[in-house]
Amino acid sequence: MEEESKMSFFKKLKLSIFNLEEYQKLATEKIKRTIIYIAILMLIFAFFSTLSITYVFHNVIQNIGAYIEEHIEELSFKNGILYVNSKDKPNEAIIIDEETNFNGRIIIDTADLTEEQINKYKSDIESYYNGLIILKDKIIIKTYNMISEPIYLKDLTDGIHLVNIEKNDIINFISGSSVYKLDAIFFGVIFIFLYINNFALVLLDAILYSLIGYILGGISRIKLRFSVVYNIAIYSLTLPVLLNLVYTVINTLTGYTITYFSVMYTAITCIYIFTAILMIKSDIIKKQMELSKIIEEQEKIKQEMAKKELERKEEEEKERVRKKDEKQRKEEKKKQEKKENNNGPEPQANIKEKA
Repeated sequence: MEEESKMSFFKKLKLSIFNLEEYQKLATEKIKRTIIYIAILMLIFAFFSTLSITYVFHNVIQNIGAYIEEHIEELSFKNGILYVNSKDKPNEAIIIDEETNFNGRIIIDTADLTEEQINKYKSDIESYYNGLIILKDKIIIKTYNMISEPIYLKDLTDGIHLVNIEKNDIINFISGSSVYKLDAIFFGVIFIFLYINNFALVLLDAILYSLIGYILGGISRIKLRFSVVYNIAIYSLTLPVLLNLVYTVINTLTGYTITYFSVMYTAITCIYIFTAILMIKSDIIKKQMELSKIIEEQEKIKQEMAKKELERKEEEEKERVRKKDEKQRKEEKKKQEKKENNNGPEPQANIKEKA
């Protein structure tokens, strides 16, 4: 147990992917250590996912800068409120489809919108790999298969001290080095959102897969505690999470999609859980067989010892009888000799007296 508690994150990562026969070590860990493991794994997932999203965001900002210069008549930002008006279609929503750098759709509408109109825009970008909705006071991002919660412009601009700006200020800001500050704030906001969201989802997924594993354990006639099955489920998610990370990054940057990726994600997790449980069963059977052999050997030794003890007692009894017989013979011999000694001299004495 001491060795297991000192197991590093990367050793656990390696074991959980390549060494299914070692899952018994991972399964017996405390839930607290397992949660720490998945928390670190999701930090890695959130970091690289956010990095790819931020890269796309940076390119979008650059493209928006060029678009503003060419197509936007009026643009202003004051106290957290954005106003945009197009040259081509004044007072209408601006829709930008960018297939080369963004692989998605950008919708800009800074009018006073109802929740119904905002939800319509959300539905509109759902069919794209990536999407960005820019409203008067917030932005909504769609990447891969997830639409973020609203990110308020005031939260983004307060960090870079932008309060009142006009069209030319925005163009200068986007083309200058200050845009990297915006990227950094954007990264921080998205990272927190992705981490909390994905960490919660993976913990819930683990509960679902634990139930599947628990049922399988019952079918396989293995009595496993739920905490053990939960640990197995968490570690079984390692490879699917890493594959999901690679897929998310590629999808965000290129728009490449795998239709049944979610099915593959579930299938890999279940295969790992099933294999791990069956290996634990095999290990238990092996240990039971070894234990039976040990018990059998112990029984043989016990019988041998009992046999030797019986033989020893028989020998002792024989020796006791022999000694008793010998003692008895000696006593009889002594009695005989004594008797002979007592009866022998008296006749000789009588003969001499007569002579």
